[in-house]
Amino acid sequence: MKKRNWLIVLLVVLGLLLAACGGSGSTPEPAEPTAAPPTAEPTEAPAEPKPEPTEAPAESVPAEGDASGIEPIRIAIVMPSTITDLAWSQAIYDALARIQADAGGEDVVEIAYTENMFNVTDAAAAIRDYAADGYDIVIAHGTQYGTSLFEIAPDFPETSFAWGTATDTGKDAGLDNIFAYEARAEQGGYVGGVLAANMSESGVIGVVGPVEAGDAKLYIDGFVAGAEAANPDITVNVSYTGSFGDTALAAEAANTHIQAGADVLTGSAQQVVGAIGVAKEQGIPWIGTQSDQSSLAPDIVVASQLYRWDGILLDIIEKHQAGELGGTAYALTLDNGGLVMDYRDNAPADAVAAAQEAEAGIIAGSVDVIAAMSGEEMAEGGEGEMLDIEPIRIAIVMPSTITDLAWSQAIYDALVSIQEQAGGEDVVEIAYTENMFNVTDAAAAIRDYAADGYNLVIAHGTQYGTSLFEIAPDFPETSFAWGTATDTGEGEGLDNIFAYEARAEEGGYVGGVLAANMSESGVIGVVGPVEAGDAKLYIDGFVAGAEAANPDITVNVSYTGSFGDTALAAEAANTHIQAGADVLTGSAQQVVGAIGVAKEAGVPWIGTQSDQSELAPDIVVASQLYDWTAPLIDMIVKHQAGELGGTAYALTLENGGLVMDYRDIAPADAVEAAQEAEAAIISGDIDVTSLLGE
Repeated sequence: MKKRNWLIVLLVVLGLLLAACGGSGSTPEPAEPTAAPPTAEPTEAPAEPKPEPTEAPAESVPAEGDASGIEPIRIAIVMPSTITDLAWSQAIYDALARIQADAGGEDVVEIAYTENMFNVTDAAAAIRDYAADGYDIVIAHGTQYGTSLFEIAPDFPETSFAWGTATDTGKDAGLDNIFAYEARAEQGGYVGGVLAANMSESGVIGVVGPVEAGDAKLYIDGFVAGAEAANPDITVNVSYTGSFGDTALAAEAANTHIQAGADVLTGSAQQVVGAIGVAKEQGIPWIGTQSDQSSLAPDIVVASQLYRWDGILLDIIEKHQAGELGGTAYALTLDNGGLVMDYRDNAPADAVAAAQEAEAGIIAGSVDVIAAMSGEEMAEGGEGEMLDIEPIRIAIVMPSTITDLAWSQAIYDALVSIQEQAGGEDVVEIAYTENMFNVTDAAAAIRDYAADGYNLVIAHGTQYGTSLFEIAPDFPETSFAWGTATDTGEGEGLDNIFAYEARAEEGGYVGGVLAANMSESGVIGVVGPVEAGDAKLYIDGFVAGAEAANPDITVNVSYTGSFGDTALAAEAANTHIQAGADVLTGSAQQVVGAIGVAKEAGVPWIGTQSDQSELAPDIVVASQLYDWTAPLIDMIVKHQAGELGGTAYALTLENGGLVMDYRDIAPADAVEAAQEAEAAIISGDIDVTSLLGE
């Protein structure tokens, strides 16, 4: 049974009474950036309640961008706390500072800011003063400033305004010079909850919240949902202090949580400095959000959800300078890289692996955090799409077996998963032919399946393409598919062929980074099959990743000339180990032989295509997994709608078709480096394909 205790009622009431007093001070004068005041922050007024989140409220832009083309611009920001709060305000200020540096300095990007604007009236005066002083973009960095912003914006039609967390750009009010932005903090909150539940030994977690509104509430609600998904018996005690900035109240709340048995803590807003201090004294792990709080307590901060506002701010600047002064709402997400999960070296590897799996599920869309927060069942791998599938017959011709732990098993397992989701073999009938090394025999099997009335016939190998293009015209009502490939036969006038590929170089690059960070000898061995297809992509990506992580690394690559000869693969693995390799990888079904050698020698193995850990759980440290479920579902849906071909699909890290599975035995520091590379590929900061010259 799920448990959720709401503690510290007296603290909440006291906090709200203190917050109601608000801040004090005269109307601020806009000024050049100055250092944050050293004094403690007063308690601030609660933000206005935020509307319930919707699934896709805002535009998604890449987390990074190019600041080199910016023309001189003046930007001002009004903040509820300081630029060194290690939370909400610092995250966006740091982004502005990075943009300023990348653009060429303060002569190009002038930044002014006003801190500690707890009093909304004072904040409104500051916003108006900045606009009147000719600043091009004025940012009101708090939901509580929205009413004032909407009153001020019409008076300055040439000024762009921005505010968050929000999605309302003022269009309904006839305004066209307001941008809005938000952080989908529930996503990283969910991941943090999974991490915490997998770390907790007492089964009790403590959450120190500020005011029950905005991204703080999203984060906490997501955190609770993630913890309860990971462990339905977990107890998550949540307390709201009623203040964003009262560190003393946060410290008291943290102490109360620890006394109640919490052995993991988290919290939100600038108040958490107090809570982290208590956690540090007690040696209790802390999971952060908004900004990197590890500098306060490197020994106990195990992970953080980081806000990366750079891409959004750059897009606002570019739009403003192009004459588009507002009208866009933005969102930071895990998918666009605006939210980044930063796992520290002191986080337990098994808990990190569980968190990463949740993170990948959110990015792929198989984990619906909003649904989880509302108590609904989470989506599982396209299950919703399969509810309306009509009975269908699918046949597949494969070059190896359905238990090869590689190329063939990956797609067969996806078909079985779809069959189970759809209701069994009465809905999805699956037939297969294995070990089709001979292309002529494979062609006969493909033709036989089509003649026997199968609706979708899959030729699971590039080598079958020529035969497929000859057979397809004879069966115009049958859908065919083949991979790895991108040619759907459109150039030949065919309309009943799908194509699919795995961008294996992406996971290869990540695996290479992992290997280079693991290797002590500086030598890595790669066992390749034939120098073609996704095997070559994987290996080329792997080499690029390893060399990017360590330019002095030696990566020895050998191709056996066979996809299935396990003896040759074993021989290649032995040769690599004799040459000093202390990490191995490889591709295709042949690797069973190489993994056997790695197991005997105790050399770590990084896999691809399918999960090979069952062969050697003590040495398989990570795998790039292929999940063909989504493309196959789409083919079925299209076929049953009368669209028999014409689409080419790709598995990528971004769409969740490629999944990096890090095992518990993988070193935490190496996994962290690999995750950084993975996040950069997803966000577009690393383009592996261009690195390979394609």
